[in-house]
Amino acid sequence: MGQTIQIHSADGSFSGYLAIPASGKGPGLVVSQEIFGVNANMRRVADYYAEEGYTVLVPDLFWRLAPGIELDDHGDDLQRAFGLYQQFDEAKGVQDIGAALETLR
Repeated sequence: MGQTIQIHSADGSFSGYLAIPASGKGPGLVVSQEIFGVNANMRRVADYYAEEGYTVLVPDLFWRLAPGIELDDHGDDLQRAFGLYQQFDEAKGVQDIGAALETLR
């Protein structure tokens, strides 16, 4: 249903998954990824809200560490996800969410 788009921030460009409702527009939502990246589960969540009439953007918040990463919630992926989160700069993440909001507008 959705597509990958580019989001521009003060210090770079990163991807996000954009899901648009069938009507072509709707109230905007920025959905924060889990520690597993913008994976199939996050795309399903965005698609669900788009089906409900929302325009949804899920930004790749790990783009500085591992752009485009998609992990599962078990095994080695789980350990890698926790490792990425430990390296994650929350202040930069907040800035990235702000950039996602601007893109969604």
